[in-house]
Amino acid sequence: MASVDHANDRFDDGYNAGWDDAMAQVEAEQSRVAAQLAERLTGLERDQRAAMTTALMTLEPALRDVFDKLLPSTVERAFLPILLEEVEAVLDAGTECLTLVVAPEDAAPVARLLERGGIAAERVTVTSEPVLSMSQALIRWTGQERQIDLEGVLTALDDALETFLATMDRGQDAAGVKEALNG
Repeated sequence: MASVDHANDRFDDGYNAGWDDAMAQVEAEQSRVAAQLAERLTGLERDQRAAMTTALMTLEPALRDVFDKLLPSTVERAFLPILLEEVEAVLDAGTECLTLVVAPEDAAPVARLLERGGIAAERVTVTSEPVLSMSQALIRWTGQERQIDLEGVLTALDDALETFLATMDRGQDAAGVKEALNG
């Protein structure tokens, strides 16, 4: 009986050693696969960043054209209609008269626009203020003021573009890019 117990013990020892060896091989294989996966993911991330940088470098001249040429032109064309819409909204809300303060270059075109829009000169007084840029205006009425600053919007957009491009140039990660875009 002792020899059977001894044989069972040897069997158990052998079985356990085999099991331990198999588990060690499985763990080693899992570690190897995990290391390869980490290496490949790092390579993919590096490749993605390089591709994004290349794409951005290719798009940068077009982006600059949009921001330097198209957007200012669009703002210039949109300013007077937006201004007229805001003036009409204030007048429609029950305001009897208001003062419209614009850049000196905008004073005459704004006065003509109001006249063409059927808004009487008695209801809207147009004045100019040299500190205002084109595409900026103040609408003032009893105790209130509304500011229209499309020039400021353009400046903010230009700043956001420069921050975005600078962030990409430094090779920041996606979170840094997202933060730069959100200001």
